[in-house]
Amino acid sequence: MTLDERPHAKTLRDLLLEVRGGYVLHRPILVDITPSADGDPDTTIERTLTMQLPVSGEPQLAAELAGCAFMLVGPNTLHGAADAPVTIGRSRRCDLRIDNESVSKVHGSIGFDEARGYVVVDENSRNGTRVNGQPLAPGAAAAVYAGAQVAFGDATFVFIDPPTLRKLARLAT
Repeated sequence: MTLDERPHAKTLRDLLLEVRGGYVLHRPILVDITPSADGDPDTTIERTLTMQLPVSGEPQLAAELAGCAFMLVGPNTLHGAADAPVTIGRSRRCDLRIDNESVSKVHGSIGFDEARGYVVVDENSRNGTRVNGQPLAPGAAAAVYAGAQVAFGDATFVFIDPPTLRKLARLAT
């Protein structure tokens, strides 16, 4: 398996099993918890995360998000945590593409800051970026931790870093 190879998993549960089976993940993921338009319980989260945020490594985090889709934040390589930030938006030119009308063409970015760890930046988006319900000022960076809720417009995700994912994988069944 090459370092840049993407996981075959489509859901967090499948990814945790791949990690448990030896897949090495070097980049964080965004787990999609955007409520579905049809209200399908298999694709929505029962708990309102803004009322009670999950604690990093908490077993319920894995169980609650198990059936959700995820996106890898950047190429799965070891080099350059300080590489250019990963751009997020609807445009095909973005590194992470979110197909949601509330998301701007270039909505935000996720990067790594040596002092603060992973950070989310709003790139002057139309519908704003929020971290744990708090809106970001355009251009301002907010640190994110494992279990943080990040919203780009109406598209909502849970941020999970590689160490937390490895802990969750040990708990996966």
